[in-house]
Amino acid sequence: MARDDLLLTAEEVRLRNLRRRRLTLSILTAVVFVALAVVSVKPAARWIKGWQARRHAQKAVALIVEQKWEDAKNEVMAAYQLRQTEPQVIRALAQFLSRTRQPDALGFWQQLAKIDKLTAEDLRDEATIALIAGDAGTAESATNELLGQKEVGPAEWLLAAQLSIQKGAPDEALGYIDKVFADPRASEQQQFQTALLERSLGGNVTGMEDRVNDAWSRMQKLAQSKSEVGLNALVVLAQQILMLPKDAPHPFALTTEEILRGLESHPLAKAPQKLLALDLEGRVDPSRKPQLIDQAIARWKDTDPTELLALATWLNGKGEHEKMIDAMPLEKAIKTRELFLQYLDALGALAHWKDIKELLESERFPLDSVIQRMYLARCNAQLGEKAAEENNWQRALEAANSDAGKALLLADYAEKNGKIDIAEAAYAAAAKQAPRLRPAFQGKLRIAQSNRDTKKMHEILAEMLTIWPNDPSVQNDEAYTRLLLTGKPVEAAVSAAGSKSIAGDTPAATANELNQIATLASDLVQRNPRSLPHRTLLALALLKQNRPNDALQVYDNIQVAANALTPSALAVHAAVLAANGRKEDAHSEAGQLKPEQILPEERELVSDL
Repeated sequence: MARDDLLLTAEEVRLRNLRRRRLTLSILTAVVFVALAVVSVKPAARWIKGWQARRHAQKAVALIVEQKWEDAKNEVMAAYQLRQTEPQVIRALAQFLSRTRQPDALGFWQQLAKIDKLTAEDLRDEATIALIAGDAGTAESATNELLGQKEVGPAEWLLAAQLSIQKGAPDEALGYIDKVFADPRASEQQQFQTALLERSLGGNVTGMEDRVNDAWSRMQKLAQSKSEVGLNALVVLAQQILMLPKDAPHPFALTTEEILRGLESHPLAKAPQKLLALDLEGRVDPSRKPQLIDQAIARWKDTDPTELLALATWLNGKGEHEKMIDAMPLEKAIKTRELFLQYLDALGALAHWKDIKELLESERFPLDSVIQRMYLARCNAQLGEKAAEENNWQRALEAANSDAGKALLLADYAEKNGKIDIAEAAYAAAAKQAPRLRPAFQGKLRIAQSNRDTKKMHEILAEMLTIWPNDPSVQNDEAYTRLLLTGKPVEAAVSAAGSKSIAGDTPAATANELNQIATLASDLVQRNPRSLPHRTLLALALLKQNRPNDALQVYDNIQVAANALTPSALAVHAAVLAANGRKEDAHSEAGQLKPEQILPEERELVSDL
């Protein structure tokens, strides 16, 4: 016992010891609490970030439903920056990209599928954007999963019909179209979309006039509605009338005047629809067109930017560029990017290139760098400034290199302006940034075809086949170009002409390779008997196998729509006719071809004709 303790009573010693134990316990508790706080601070922060990300994602989904795209984009980006691995965040981002028709959505749907089960709504969005992007494999997988669920309805039938059309199976598509129309749950929007499919499908296939008439009948019925669908149906009917020759009969009962009045009086009609009504009025009485143009200018020149844009686009479309500039001077044009671009287009149509260049260089309205540079390049070209033109094209390409959307925009503009090297580089950049971006590959393919470069076409198609292995059109075209680049089978080539093939310098094909292509072509024809490209592939494969009679039989019992008769199909058919001794018919068909319309290997097929 300590000396101090001798001076204390037993009760005082007990109380002192109790205080010491309490102090020790308090210190230990504090130490444990601090240690726990240090250990748990990161999980707590992660939980808070996850909660915030989910909250932003939830807001984004609500805004997507309301179609408030800019606000939805902000919420989606905020959510993604907080937590990129959160399923709710990935779902919101994929949904936003799908609803705004951006093919990048496909990558996020695939990412989500690895960590969470896709809902029926998810699958519908995935299938829709896959169809838009031309990814038939992904579209088919998502659609088949939807069709395998217990609850299948108009939305699923509509997707299946769209997929069948993309696969080149019109009969299958018509079966799904009938299911939509027979389902009482089909909404007006679904009926409208299905009628559009039926019209386009019937118009592209011979002997389908009854389906076209059915589609127009349904469209006319929908046009009676005061909803947005009714307004859209009126627009389709009006556009059809404007496409027809003057005084040609309409494929529906409603008259031009009735559709005109419907557009004018529809409660949801705005400037674009009312301007379309003026077009119909001008068709009824062409002498009133100048008066109608002045009437439109007076009515919409002082309206909000949205309606003013409709007026500007309408006037430019009619070649009324001076009136467009008078109605929308620069002070109005710089209110929005779209108005400013319409203003520049009008100046360009009037060849005011110096004015455009001055505006772009002064940056009165800040445009995206890619758009600014490609417009400047066009001005330089018109003003004969070669060095500046090349410099601006290159700067536009550099600015677009890391953005697939901008690269695609540049490629399209460059291609239309004859800058094939820039277009080719931009399409390649777009494909590199977004490897499943179908329009980028289609652009590359289009350029190779315009250059009549069969080898390059085949390289592009072979690459596409690795990305879309189940796409019938890619399968067909890859096999066709590969077939063009080969000669007769080795056995036949040797017996017929030593070591030389019928395709000149092209390598001889093995019998096995030709058998594989013929089998593929036969399968494609069986799946879609109406497809002329599939029959063309099969006929050429049989011709290369020295089976001319079988090649001719490929064309039995087929009716071909005029717009489906391509130069390639004509060349192969002419070669088949010639191989069967029908020289006169072959000469007649070959005479319809121009050398610049077909590939060198196709020219070789009809060189004797």
